[in-house]
Amino acid sequence: MEWRCRYSMNEDVEVKIDAMNSLKATILLTVCVFLLASSRVEAVKPNNNRRFKSTVLPILEAKCFGCHGADVQEADIRLDNLSTDFLADRAAATAWHEAMHVLNKGEMPPEDGEPLTAKERNVLVGWIRGEIDRVKAELKSTGGQVVLRRLNRSEYQNTMQDLLGLEMDYARDLPPEGASPDGFKNNGQSLQMTAIQLEYYLDAARRGLDRIIETQDAPEVFEHTFEKSNVGDKWFNYEVSNYLGRWQGFYGKMVDTYPEEGDYLVTVTARADIPEGRGAPIMEVSVGYRPDTEQIWKVTEKIEITESESKTYEFTGRVENHPLPVRGQGKFPGLVVRVLNQYDDGAAKPKEVELERDGKKKKGIPAEEGYPIIHIESVTFKGPVYEQWPPHRHRAILFESDLRETNEQAYVGEVMKRFLKRAYRRPATQAEIDRFVNFYVVIRPDFPSFEAAMKETLAMALISPPFLYLLEPTQDKKRDLTDWELASRLSYFLWSTMPDQDLMHLADQGQLSKPAVLNGQILRMLQDERGWRFFQQFTDQWLKLENTAQIAIDTGTYKGFDTTLKQEMLQETRYFLRHLVLNDLSAMNMLNADFTMLNEPLAKHYGVEGVTGQAFRQVALTDETRGGLLGQSSVLMLGSTGKDSHPIRRAVWLRDRLLNDPPAPPPPDVPDLDETNPDFAKLTIREQLEVHRDKESCASCHRGIDPWGIALENFDAIGKFRLQANDKPVIASDTLPDGTELAGVVSLKKYLVEHRSEDFARALVSRLTVYALGRNLELSDEDLIDDLSSSFADNDYRILHLIEQLVASDAFQVK
Repeated sequence: MEWRCRYSMNEDVEVKIDAMNSLKATILLTVCVFLLASSRVEAVKPNNNRRFKSTVLPILEAKCFGCHGADVQEADIRLDNLSTDFLADRAAATAWHEAMHVLNKGEMPPEDGEPLTAKERNVLVGWIRGEIDRVKAELKSTGGQVVLRRLNRSEYQNTMQDLLGLEMDYARDLPPEGASPDGFKNNGQSLQMTAIQLEYYLDAARRGLDRIIETQDAPEVFEHTFEKSNVGDKWFNYEVSNYLGRWQGFYGKMVDTYPEEGDYLVTVTARADIPEGRGAPIMEVSVGYRPDTEQIWKVTEKIEITESESKTYEFTGRVENHPLPVRGQGKFPGLVVRVLNQYDDGAAKPKEVELERDGKKKKGIPAEEGYPIIHIESVTFKGPVYEQWPPHRHRAILFESDLRETNEQAYVGEVMKRFLKRAYRRPATQAEIDRFVNFYVVIRPDFPSFEAAMKETLAMALISPPFLYLLEPTQDKKRDLTDWELASRLSYFLWSTMPDQDLMHLADQGQLSKPAVLNGQILRMLQDERGWRFFQQFTDQWLKLENTAQIAIDTGTYKGFDTTLKQEMLQETRYFLRHLVLNDLSAMNMLNADFTMLNEPLAKHYGVEGVTGQAFRQVALTDETRGGLLGQSSVLMLGSTGKDSHPIRRAVWLRDRLLNDPPAPPPPDVPDLDETNPDFAKLTIREQLEVHRDKESCASCHRGIDPWGIALENFDAIGKFRLQANDKPVIASDTLPDGTELAGVVSLKKYLVEHRSEDFARALVSRLTVYALGRNLELSDEDLIDDLSSSFADNDYRILHLIEQLVASDAFQVK
């Protein structure tokens, strides 16, 4: 069967293809048309070239081109051929903008160059400032550019899961996202779309809908209860038992009668021994199997058992999300439910002895005195579980209605109207609804059932531009966002997902844009469990903590280091930002604080006593070296090789992430440090860096880099404080380019608070704005950053206030 489909955006696009692929192809064409239509061509007005040639160029030729000209490009910057058309060449405008800041700081020309007179400096700064102001005015008069940003992997995963109500790895096949220059993964300029990627989206939509829209009769429900394990006395390195210390496990095996898809419920009835001064035992439930000489598991959930008396705990998941055995194959058939106690204090494993356990004598690991223990009484597996058939997810989409029997086409229209309102994050137009109804009508004869045809129709909606993109229709003039558009911007900023029912209801009522309502929603969203996505993603991308995954801690140097502690280190920093925001505290705590956020494992790592349990909580610090970001292991590990500290990495990170003042990249011909000295490994860090400072080509840059990292040398690669390294005293003192003497991390933090707090605040404002808007900052945003930074300072640098002001700004609310 063939049919003709018309989908109009800026012009009609006609395609004639087979019915199964028709709407998919139309949607792909629509994406292309929309991308082209959303590109705005701006008028370029020439700058005042006569003034530049007569007054500015002579100064540049005399004082600047010697180091930044055709023959020499210090810091990889060349000015003699840099465009002076700030409007047409944004990269050049940004370079001139940075040059203005350097001139204002008095950092250029360098000490060994011919200095600028006050008049010459004023001419250069005045010219750059004038051009910037001219461009800002021009950009504001254009009405801005359309916001067209694809959902990134995380946003797509969260949105599909919230829309369909089904836990599944929707982003499994999607390519990794590229980060923007600021390190963020929600920047529209870094998010591309390809035809093959559209295929992946379609496959993910079909997989999800296949699990939700039921086409078969209700399946058989299997239920197994285990009061004892049924896999023998040993399972790999674990003793099989109802008594769960560190070295025991409970295993319930189902050989033939178990489901392969659908929701399941595991209930565990257990009691616990919780010694005083120790954390609670940690119950981990997993489902998997043993193919042969290995075991494959996926954890369902991990919880702390904080009550000692007998209690029943529930764990839920989807069977198909776990590794499943092939029926009738392998030496060890069957699906297994496993329960472990994952509390671990890092002590050595005791030797096995003869003992009595579970009512019989056997060899096993003796009880460890004072150790948290779980006593399993019973474990039940039930699946698939459902209250009625079809299940609630199916009925949420294909709801009950007499229309289905009396007027199927009208019923499809009502289904799509409801579904598209949530998928598109706004009410769908009648033309959009009709398009999918027509698609359903054409394909219905090719599908065996109504449900099967509806799955394909719904899948088409999930690869359409209004779902995959945050679309705000282009206009000739600026306008305020509708409440629906504002709900989406706010939700993807703070939750990385679609608006929830509360936001949608407020948008329906036209109430969301009211300042008091909006501020109330911001606080609600940040306090909601979905608000954790903001704290995790913004923190990780702003501070580049994701790069810690590339750092392998040398367990030869740091014997006994538990690699799972890396995750706890990251959590400290994420919870620290969350605590500052939700308690309306000053961002200056990031530079220096008398508290941090710890749980039991990280407190032990730092040598802090009195902290038990896995939950992170505020802990007062008596050690002044530890407070603030610069004392947190996540940051210190990031600035390391995994074997030792790396002061250059730490210095570059500090200047880039905290001060938004990254040093210029090294020239391409600079050798690695260890290539300059055969006995390099025997040198102290300070001696290693002096190798570079002795090189004329390296000295000027390293004078502005090294001191920042040297001051952190008392911390090793895993963030522990030290006074010696390689049997030599650690020297953590150096001098900043402005003459300030630094003597360790305490003096560095003091300097940052007293002299660079405004730079830090502006850097945070800029990075948060980039993340919130999903785009790079431009010259036209300078007034916005100025206003936000000023308000931020006037309100004691409270981050919650900054978020509220950012959301209230025209940049966020005006299209």
